[in-house]
Amino acid sequence: MGERNFSTLFDRSFSSVDETIDAIADRYMTINCACFTPNNERLGDIKSMIEKLHAHGLIHYALQFCTPYMVEAYRVRQAINGGRFPFLGIETDYSMEDMGQLKTRIEAFVEMIKEGPHS
Repeated sequence: MGERNFSTLFDRSFSSVDETIDAIADRYMTINCACFTPNNERLGDIKSMIEKLHAHGLIHYALQFCTPYMVEAYRVRQAINGGRFPFLGIETDYSMEDMGQLKTRIEAFVEMIKEGPHS
């Protein structure tokens, strides 16, 4: 999720290193991640973000060979409006080789949203 790295920040005013380390560990354990399956809270958070941000579509990014995210894509698609909400599933790695293909797919997705009933 786009905001998951910023949505659960912690207070930095601890008096000891141990308290700070505990707070950091607790914060990392509260991040919604597809690897914590089943994770209905994550699906709820995605729906909430769609409503809060008035999103017109969802791009689900999965790192290639990250099976939990790839499997989760189906559940996410079904959870958001029974699969009727504009959804683009992307599976890629960190290389630049597929940059052109990704650009084309994302541009087509945005165009579809602009022309569709969700705009």
